[in-house]
Amino acid sequence: MVRIGAVPPALVRQASERLAHLLCRHVALPKTVVDGLPALDLVRRQYLATRFLDLLSQPKIPAGVKRIGVTNLDLFLPVFTHLYGYAQLGGNAGVVSTFRLSPDDGVTPDLLLERTVKEVLHELGHTLGLVHCPASWCAMHPSRWPEEIDLKDAAFCPHCTRAIEGGG
Repeated sequence: MVRIGAVPPALVRQASERLAHLLCRHVALPKTVVDGLPALDLVRRQYLATRFLDLLSQPKIPAGVKRIGVTNLDLFLPVFTHLYGYAQLGGNAGVVSTFRLSPDDGVTPDLLLERTVKEVLHELGHTLGLVHCPASWCAMHPSRWPEEIDLKDAAFCPHCTRAIEGGG
């Protein structure tokens, strides 16, 4: 996981620790912070999600490694008003934004952490070749609102798990 911009270091550290536990894998958290400014669209005053994947791809990502950036900057794609995250299907990088995960003051730090973890799992799933899942509780289920993220588990359903493991 990589910090982009001024996202709180404690949030990214806690998310990486939770993900390491959930995935039973090492989750590296480099000390460097990626500058998100090159992705800024001055007209929309948002950050182009595809540009973040370019920024995250440097230095080159080793084979078998996935790099997920976490930012507090507002992401968009030209066809969407906003995004919680973005990753290229089967690619090696993705990005998650916390900007719209806490739309009001009633969101606790624990809830923001849980939403961030679920969205990182979702984008990681895309890098692993997963598409959106119809199971409402699966991490790969699409979310239009932060409250829909709350309904998902921080886990992949059996079908998505089999697909990751190569069992279709």
